[in-house]
Amino acid sequence: MLLRIIYVSRASSSLPLELKDILASSRKNNRALRVTGAMGFLDGLYLQYLEGDASVVTTLYKRIEEDPRHSEPKILESKAISERAFPGWSMGLLTWNDETKKVFQKFNLSGSLDLYDADAATIDSLVRSLAASANWMALS
Repeated sequence: MLLRIIYVSRASSSLPLELKDILASSRKNNRALRVTGAMGFLDGLYLQYLEGDASVVTTLYKRIEEDPRHSEPKILESKAISERAFPGWSMGLLTWNDETKKVFQKFNLSGSLDLYDADAATIDSLVRSLAASANWMALS
């Protein structure tokens, strides 16, 4: 069974220097584990979309919870899926600009620009829309 987990966490440091390390280890480890997805970094927050075998994704998320580069991890969605949305790995280095604000506010009616306030009912669509934005760069 395939599982999708979408979570948000705070970067442990304000400088995303560890971002390259996280991306490099994610690409290497996730390929071996057959985990795919997307990761966005926005104003000191990670937004990650993981998909793969349920037991593998669950174990991976538990490791992320213990990773000192992440703090306050919060699952926004955990759901069984029939197919992958991101069959290749992609990474988004996002900033709040007019485009990303519009995308986020389309899915978050509270008006907040805090990813922790993202609506669980629309988080999948939000991540897909952000991944389609001009700020997103796909890395395989």
